[in-house]
Amino acid sequence: DNTILDGPWVVILDEFLTDEECDTLIQLGADEGYERSKDVGEIQQDGSHNDVESETRTSHNAWCFERCNNHDITQGVVDRIERITGFPSTNSEYLQLLRYEVGQYYDVHHDYIETDVLIPPGPRSLTVFLYLNDVPKGGATRFSELDISVQPKKGRALIWPSVLNENPLKRDGRTMHTAEPVLEGIKYGANAWLHLRDYKGPDTYECS
Repeated sequence: DNTILDGPWVVILDEFLTDEECDTLIQLGADEGYERSKDVGEIQQDGSHNDVESETRTSHNAWCFERCNNHDITQGVVDRIERITGFPSTNSEYLQLLRYEVGQYYDVHHDYIETDVLIPPGPRSLTVFLYLNDVPKGGATRFSELDISVQPKKGRALIWPSVLNENPLKRDGRTMHTAEPVLEGIKYGANAWLHLRDYKGPDTYECS
C-alpha cells in the first residue's frame, strides 16, 4: 500500500505507566470521589461554561486537584508527560480520572472547545489519555475518520492532537473520537489535556 497520509498522527506508548502508578491513580480517583461525567454546556457572560449531564457521555470522573495532584505518583506522571510531549506541565489541565462500568461510553466528540481561543491558555492542543487497567471486552478509543481503534491496556498512553499543525488555533476535525461501550469489566483511565499556553496560572485567577 503506497498511500501517503498527511496526518494527523496518533501515538501509542505501551508501558508508559508502571502498575503502581496505575493502581495509585485509580485509588486517588476513588478518594476524590467519582461522579457522573458532564459535558461542556452553554457559554456564560464571563466566558466560562456551565456543566451539563448528557446521554452521550455516561461515564464517571474525578478531578485530580490539591492532595491528588500533589501526590508523588501524580507528579511523576505529570513530569513524564511534560518530557514526552515537550509541553510544560503548567500548560496541562489537572488530570481527569475516569471510570467506565459495563454499558457506559462517550459518544463521538472532540476535545477542542471553540471558545478556548478567547481565553489566556488558548485551545487544547494535545490529549494524552492514560489507560489504567486491562479491560476484558469493549472500551476501545475509536477514531472513525482515521479508521483507528485502540484497546485499553494497563500502562498504555495514547496521544493525539486536537488542532491543526499549520494553525494551532484551529480544530483538526479528523480527531473526532468515541469511547466505545465497556462490555465486560470496568475501564479506568485518565485525561491530560495540554493547552497552547499556560493553563494553571490563569486557572488560579479563574481565567481558564
